[in-house]
Amino acid sequence: MDDSERALLAAWRAARTADRRDPVEQRLLETWRRWRERPATQPLWATALRHRLSGGSPPVPATGLADRSGPIPDAPGRVLGMLLGGAVGEFVALGEVGQRTSALLFALEGLIRAHTRARASGDGDPVAFALGGLRRWMHTRGVPWADCGTEIAHPNGWLVRERALHSSRVDEPTMLSALSRVAAGQPAGTRKHPITSSDSATAVPLGALAALWSGDPGTVFALGGDFAALTHGHVHGHTPASVLGTSVLWLLRGHPLEASLRQGIASWQSARATLGHALRLGRISPAGAHPGPDHLDAMQPGRSGLAALAVAVRVAVACEDDFGTAVRAASDHSGDTASAAVLCGQLLGARHGPTAIPAELRDALPITPLVERIATDAATEFGPYPDESDDWERRYPTTEATGTTPSTADYRTGLTAVPRLAASRDRFLGAVLGCAIGEALGIPVAGDSWEEIRARHGADGLTDYVPAGHPSGRLGSDTQLLLFTLEGTIRASVSRRTAGTTDPTRHVQHAYQRWLHTQHLSWPRAAGEFLGTAPEPDGWLVQQRALFQTRNPGRTMMRTLIAFAKGQQPMGTPERPASDSAGSSALVRAVPVALWSSDPAEVFDIGMRTAVLTHGHPTARLSTGALAFLVSRLLAGEALAGAVEEVLDQLSGRSGHEEVTRRIGAAVRLARAGRVAPTDLERALGTGATAAESLAIGLHAALVGDGDLDTALPVAVNHSGGSATTGAVCGSLVGAVAGARRIPERWTDDLELHDVIERLAHDAVLEFGPRPPAWGDRYPPT
Repeated sequence: MDDSERALLAAWRAARTADRRDPVEQRLLETWRRWRERPATQPLWATALRHRLSGGSPPVPATGLADRSGPIPDAPGRVLGMLLGGAVGEFVALGEVGQRTSALLFALEGLIRAHTRARASGDGDPVAFALGGLRRWMHTRGVPWADCGTEIAHPNGWLVRERALHSSRVDEPTMLSALSRVAAGQPAGTRKHPITSSDSATAVPLGALAALWSGDPGTVFALGGDFAALTHGHVHGHTPASVLGTSVLWLLRGHPLEASLRQGIASWQSARATLGHALRLGRISPAGAHPGPDHLDAMQPGRSGLAALAVAVRVAVACEDDFGTAVRAASDHSGDTASAAVLCGQLLGARHGPTAIPAELRDALPITPLVERIATDAATEFGPYPDESDDWERRYPTTEATGTTPSTADYRTGLTAVPRLAASRDRFLGAVLGCAIGEALGIPVAGDSWEEIRARHGADGLTDYVPAGHPSGRLGSDTQLLLFTLEGTIRASVSRRTAGTTDPTRHVQHAYQRWLHTQHLSWPRAAGEFLGTAPEPDGWLVQQRALFQTRNPGRTMMRTLIAFAKGQQPMGTPERPASDSAGSSALVRAVPVALWSSDPAEVFDIGMRTAVLTHGHPTARLSTGALAFLVSRLLAGEALAGAVEEVLDQLSGRSGHEEVTRRIGAAVRLARAGRVAPTDLERALGTGATAAESLAIGLHAALVGDGDLDTALPVAVNHSGGSATTGAVCGSLVGAVAGARRIPERWTDDLELHDVIERLAHDAVLEFGPRPPAWGDRYPPT
């Protein structure tokens, strides 16, 4: 840069610091905020830009909103365009919010619930949940809830409360009559066992929703047909939904309209001539002209699903750049004008996004804000980071009526590792955050005597973060290593899925060498034997430059990892541990191991195997295994007292357990007396000099705190000795009991790298959940 360029940047930064904005900047911010508040006015390029500005490389969801390169930045805008385009199309045709739009929205709500359920337990069947959504739609048509054929006492979720969707008008009765039969006890329709012989087009728009569930065209084709076959049994009533779903899948990925339609049409051999003819007629339409009623009637449109789709294809291709003209043309013929207009609007909305819809049509639609809301929710649920809050579960409850699953294929996904983990993701995030908070609280007084702590911080000792030559809330080396252990465990799980890895410890060792690189060692000096397969440190975590800080790591840790890097010793094993240290530095690295298996005994063993990579004394490895076991049981919903009883049983059969068992027993007995003086705690449990002492003190504090971090952490850190590790142990246990939502914000607001910790923990629960994403270079399987 020359001097003038440097001066320009300096002036710009000064203006930014002073929070001064010129008129152009102000207009830009106002427009950006308006787009956020009204997504239907946001162009696709702005949707993609918002995605890029979010930072990082998000995981690839196993849904239709991603391709091989990752999540599709503008797909959320295209989803909104598809939903809004269909709704506007029907509104133009009928002059009101029609049954196709409302049924589609309720089926989408059911699909969101299915995916939420699949994330939580692996058994969310999309067709069964779509049927549940259509039952709620049936209720909005004036059918008493008791007559909708569900065991749930009252209709739940937010959508059914939207009065704008309630109407007694039905212009085509097939869907409502078929659902009435299901409510009366008849099995829901399938492609193989139809409930009606109807070929009408009313259910065809539902096929577009299949494009959200999966990125596989074959799955989308089958699922789209299954949605429509719930109520429409004729092949011309449900297979057009399959064609629509496949076409929309390609449109969401940014492919041209004609190419996307060809992909969908190619899958239906018997109708290829009819739909291909419609596509050709649309392509040869004169520029500026649109097919009139005579042209469309000459195609013998009729009221079947095939006929409506043919009209929509012809009009959409002929009028691709003029949404208003297209839906008006699709609404003007002797066939099913409402269905044709919906399908035409869905195709063009998915192709061009919501801004292609004229503003006067968007504004005239009474439910535009409602469509924006559910479209945003769908993009969230089927994107890389779905919402896991309690509010989401209230809005999209996952309890549906029991009964036979109407799917003709198994669209459910089983858990790959820990059956209850996905339902306990908040506890896991709590365990990781609690560990980091506990260490950050204890670092300033680690190694101090109780007398010194009291003299500096008052009679109650340390009760909040304090700066100690650095900002408060600063992470320590134990948390750094926990994060790299978690990353290594994620990568081992990826390898388990792709290559059959059964033991994560080699991946964890590789992660520790990447951590060693952050301690100011070049990668060739830190990598050891991994240099041959990883000439550069890879993955997302090592790119976080804020981790390149030395935070007083333990001497044993540094010595063993450097010896491994130099080739002076092999990777530690239970038979040949890397050292005989009984120290506590390996202890909190046990927290991520709780993810690896649903078998607590296996978790215990893996915890010990990660410990011996650096700390081989029986006290250290058994304490680490015990903590991994405890966290595993807490994630599964076990009470802490019950988990302690189980871990004592687990320890009793292992050689050399006596010291660890004695310390845990002492911690339980001392906790019965409530909070005791720090001197009494030291006398009974020690000072945290060994792993067993640190485990005992942290466990004692967690038992005394009974799920309350504010109560537990002061007990854990206010004593002579290793306050950082004892605080971390306590925080991990209390966090796993209470969950992240119950951790007071004052602990997380000032926590260093809070966003990195949350992102890594969230990625972990995705990896060990029911539908792990394709991570690419974020978590390579090495």
